[in-house]
Amino acid sequence: MNETETLSPVLPGRLEEATRRLLAKACERDLVLATAESCTGGLLASLLTDVPGVAHAFERGFVTYSEESKSELLGVPAELIARESAVSKPVALAMAEGALARSRANIALAITGFADKGEEPGLVHFACARAGRITAHREAHFGAIGRGAVRVKALEVAVEMMTEML
Repeated sequence: MNETETLSPVLPGRLEEATRRLLAKACERDLVLATAESCTGGLLASLLTDVPGVAHAFERGFVTYSEESKSELLGVPAELIARESAVSKPVALAMAEGALARSRANIALAITGFADKGEEPGLVHFACARAGRITAHREAHFGAIGRGAVRVKALEVAVEMMTEML
């Protein structure tokens, strides 16, 4: 089967193809992926487990929507969140590094942002961590395009960043 099992009706074809390539490359290189998601609410984890035959490249996902869960599950210091905001570069970096440390994954991708409300609707911070490498960061300003559209665009950036980190 060439399509993802559950998200296909709402995903651009290019995203499905990019996800298949990411997972195939991860399998070829014997690398395992993890996610730490806030504004996407687990959609990236779902996407990475929807592709038949290569989903074993995904190890686990952390859905850390609340500030408390970022601290409890990922070890993000509460002081950092209070000082910088949950939607910030430092918190995204800490989320990715926390997911890497708290999993068996080789690569961890974090997403935190404002899907449709907040200080700046469509502002999303991404971080991608891999042992022995500098954690990558990206900041996107998708604008007030709606919750679903921001989430889909966030998935596209996330898959791209994980592919680059391979």
